[in-house]
Amino acid sequence: MRPLLYRGAIIVAAIGLLAEGPAPPAPADEAARVFALTGSRTAPVQSYTSKLHLDFALRSFPYLKFHLEGRVEYKRPNLYSVHFDHVPWFGKGFENVKLDPLEPQTWSEHYDVSSLSRNGDRTSLEMRDKIAGNVKGIHAELDGDGLRRIQWDYVNGGRIEVHVDPVVVGGVPVPETEDAEIKLPAYHVVAHATFSDYKIVTDKGTTETSTAR
Repeated sequence: MRPLLYRGAIIVAAIGLLAEGPAPPAPADEAARVFALTGSRTAPVQSYTSKLHLDFALRSFPYLKFHLEGRVEYKRPNLYSVHFDHVPWFGKGFENVKLDPLEPQTWSEHYDVSSLSRNGDRTSLEMRDKIAGNVKGIHAELDGDGLRRIQWDYVNGGRIEVHVDPVVVGGVPVPETEDAEIKLPAYHVVAHATFSDYKIVTDKGTTETSTAR
C-alpha cells in the first residue's frame, strides 16, 4: 500500500531533523493514471492495522542504536498514521506520526511530476515539491504492488532513501519490510522496519489476519 518509510522520514523526524521543499512541471494525465492504477488493488480496503517493529542505527556520532515498537493504522481514503509505544527522550513529541502524503494516490496534491518512464512492470517517476524549499527532487518507483522505492534528494546534499518489500495478505499488497538510509550533512542513519499481525477490513466486511515474518 503506501510505504512506511519515508517512515525513513519518521526516523529523521524522531531525531528532529526533517526538512521540506521544492517545485515545477508534469506529464499530469499519465501520472494520474499511474497513481490511480497503483491504488486499484487496495481500493476495496476500508481499513487495516499492523504491528510495527523498527530498528535504528546512527552511523555517525553518537553512534546510537535503538528499537521501537508501535502500530500502523490505515483508514480509507488516505488516512495513514503510525503510533510508537515508547520513544527515546530525543523523540518526544513524535509518538504519533501522520503519513498521508506517502500514499501515491495523494502525490498529485503534493508533487509535480517532471518525468515518467517504464521498465517492465516498474514505473519510475521524477518529482518536485509544489512548494519550493529544501528538497531538490524526489525519485519514486512503483509496480503492481504499490511503492517499492522512494528517494528524497536535498539541496544541502542530503538524501533519504526507502526500499519497500511487500507481501500479499488476503489479496491486498502491504509492506512486509522496509529499509531506509538517511544521509544528511551532520547525520547518517539506517533503519529496518518489519510489519506483522495485519488485520484488514474490506468492503465485504471480512477481516484478514496474518503474521508477516
